[in-house]
Amino acid sequence: MRILYGIESIDKLEQGSVCTIGSFDGVHTGHLKLLKVIRDIADSNEKRSLVVTFHPHPQSVLRDMKNDFLINTLAERLALIQRSGYIDDVLVLKFDHSFSELNPTEFIKSIIIDMIKPSHITVGYDTHFGKDRMGDIIYLKNLTQRMSMKVDAVDPYILNEEPVSSTMIRKLIRFGKIREANRLLGYNYSITGNVIKGEGRGALLGFPTANIEITDTCKIMPQNGVYAVKVIYNDGEYRGVMNIGNRPTFEGKNPTVEVHIIDLNENLYSKMLKIAFTERLRDEVKFETNEKLIEQLKSDIENQKKI
Repeated sequence: MRILYGIESIDKLEQGSVCTIGSFDGVHTGHLKLLKVIRDIADSNEKRSLVVTFHPHPQSVLRDMKNDFLINTLAERLALIQRSGYIDDVLVLKFDHSFSELNPTEFIKSIIIDMIKPSHITVGYDTHFGKDRMGDIIYLKNLTQRMSMKVDAVDPYILNEEPVSSTMIRKLIRFGKIREANRLLGYNYSITGNVIKGEGRGALLGFPTANIEITDTCKIMPQNGVYAVKVIYNDGEYRGVMNIGNRPTFEGKNPTVEVHIIDLNENLYSKMLKIAFTERLRDEVKFETNEKLIEQLKSDIENQKKI
């Protein structure tokens, strides 16, 4: 899969591609349905498949949301599109306030039609584009009705009687409903971070933890609580129990993210870890004694192993 950046890279694209347009935050099961349609149309017409996407995410620019908002970083989004195997080319366009002022006709006509010159455009059923999100599939069809270009939309992917959407997945992650979010994503939601020095209380209790400083602050952090996770480190995958919160048993004041890795006993200070969430185990609770906390930690580990 080729990845091209910026309008200045458009001349490297072949004309006549089968194209889709969108932010694709999450690259979830609904997105995969759309990408599969793009692939099938491209194959049947012997054309290349193309995704036109944006960075930064439009809503992060328009709503000035820099932290705790996205499902994916750009690197994750591109990796997931590539992993699908459906797309030949991705064009990443820089989204800024100037770009946001383009009305739907300016965006579609001047960039998509005149510069990219696709033979076919297929978008999601709820696609919106242009200033104030005024453009939609009806607008797109009206704009291109006298051209030889084909335009259509893919119906929503329904799971659990609801259409899969990035908005729904963001809400599920934010409220700690990890299992449901993962089902819609088609993979385990993850964050990455550096291991930093902590207070060492976990080790004193017999459950050493790695304190994590989150590097991808743009990504959504699930609500406070205890989670079963998988820790990816050095090409290995290890079971773990993660706590997000203020450690009320120790009268903690500042929120922390720390993980006890069940299958790994190694000094991880300054190492980078990827944490993939599998399930929420429980709320964060204040325990009266260290002994009761230790009992609960043992129970958390056993519950993690059962998942």
